[in-house]
Amino acid sequence: MNWKKASLLSIAITLGSVTGFSTLVIEPVLAATTTETLKVYNQFQQYVQKPTSLAAARNYLINHIKEVDNWTATRMTLQLENAQKAHLSVYSEKVFPDKMQKEINNAFSKSKNLTYTSLLNTIKDANVRNMLIEGRDKGYKLETSEGMYYPVMHYEGFKIFKPYVTKDIAAYIDIMATESNQPSVSDAAIVISWTELTNRALALEDFVTKYPASNRSTALQKELLLATSRLLYGTSNTPAYDYDERVIKPEVKKAYEGALKDSKVDTRILSILEKLLQLLNSTNNKFTPVIEKFLVETVNS
Repeated sequence: MNWKKASLLSIAITLGSVTGFSTLVIEPVLAATTTETLKVYNQFQQYVQKPTSLAAARNYLINHIKEVDNWTATRMTLQLENAQKAHLSVYSEKVFPDKMQKEINNAFSKSKNLTYTSLLNTIKDANVRNMLIEGRDKGYKLETSEGMYYPVMHYEGFKIFKPYVTKDIAAYIDIMATESNQPSVSDAAIVISWTELTNRALALEDFVTKYPASNRSTALQKELLLATSRLLYGTSNTPAYDYDERVIKPEVKKAYEGALKDSKVDTRILSILEKLLQLLNSTNNKFTPVIEKFLVETVNS
């Protein structure tokens, strides 16, 4: 008997002694639950291990995740994410041909809506329709940038799994969905407010602080480094400081000040912003060698 089953049996014995029910009544229920979990997990593996059945894997998990325990539900959810990310480049090649791009563009030009429902209501070509249906069923969504249409991970679709997974992965899904629903950056420009950019960086920091042992902690640590750099410097098309005057933009400073005002706990990012604001106040908001040195040391530390 493995430790998980032994633990369940121990609980069953305890409950039996408290409630008066014998363990002979409870143990078969636990055994059946374990058997059902294993059955669902094994069937899911048959789908998720093969790119050709990725859509079936997603559909199966949606319909059967409630039948397994919390730990197994979490594992299967992360396996689905891994499979989708691994297959994304392959599916992308089906979207990139000129014929597909033109059909999508024509449909999008009419509705200004890039959802599968909207596109499928307009596009009649069977090959294009099949390609779009495949992307929908495999869990991707379409984005556009610089005149190109391409698939990305659709993390909003993972929210259906949140009630069944561990707290850290539920939080991870929320963070990823926020970014996939409205990306922070497009064409090297920040396309959300600086306040929202600050909040997203703080959410990433909160996750890696609260869940250092999470299966997705390493991935979000990398995202946190990128988010912190954007917060402090901006991007090439949306710098935090004016190019000519080398003065911090008012909306950037306001976002920093707002984060400090609204904070209830002390974090590394907030400590950085507090020190940076002190330096900026001493330089009339200008980007000086002293501030540059501080930011370089901060980002690289």
